[in-house]
Amino acid sequence: MINTIRSEWIKLRTVRMNFVLFILAVAFPVIVSVLVSSLVDLNDLKITDVAGTVTGSSVVTALLLGVVGAVSISAEFAHGTIRPTFAATPKRMRVLVSKAIVTALFAAVAEALVVIFCFTVSSAIATSRGAKLSLSDRPEARAALIGIVVFAVIVSLLGFGIGMVIRNTPAAVAVLILWPVVVENIIMAILSAAGVNNPQKFLPYISGFGLGNPNAPTSESLSRVTGGLYFGAVTAVVAMAGALITARRDA
Repeated sequence: MINTIRSEWIKLRTVRMNFVLFILAVAFPVIVSVLVSSLVDLNDLKITDVAGTVTGSSVVTALLLGVVGAVSISAEFAHGTIRPTFAATPKRMRVLVSKAIVTALFAAVAEALVVIFCFTVSSAIATSRGAKLSLSDRPEARAALIGIVVFAVIVSLLGFGIGMVIRNTPAAVAVLILWPVVVENIIMAILSAAGVNNPQKFLPYISGFGLGNPNAPTSESLSRVTGGLYFGAVTAVVAMAGALITARRDA
């Protein structure tokens, strides 16, 4: 198992596209966090605002890490490199579990580094301008910074699961990106028009966004933990479906 994990890590870090996606995933939240901390009115700046800027911009990081997860498996099917992989390791589930572990760990480490760096730099800039910020008395902000890392791990595994199901890189990436941006917003609008109260509670991706919310949840949304578990459960279903499909279908 260790050798399989090592092999998958080598694949992940040697693909040039993954390196480009990682650079974009790091650059966007850093630029946004620095600009906001440098330009925002200090009278309106709170620690929850700093945390919200970091977690909000880090959603883009999570989506790009999800793309890495999708590409890590779909590209192998597209280029036929999955065949020698399965030939070397006939137990397909071992390969898929190894890929999932590498994908999740990469997402966790990358997102954690981004969050720590952005929050540290943003706080330093705001403090140098005279703002008084303290994270110790804001448990919601601390939970949000941790939650967005969990969100990134879930999204990366969701991308991996979608990649196993669809096996086409452009289609898998499109589904991963359009699901929260378009599909769930359309569903929410339809449910609202049908008279459903708080329809966002029924939408997994939107519920997952609550993991990075620096403010206390309201009655209109699921709690941070419940929303994360809901999103994680949907992701697990997609990943398990993809694993079963991959185990039974020809590569």
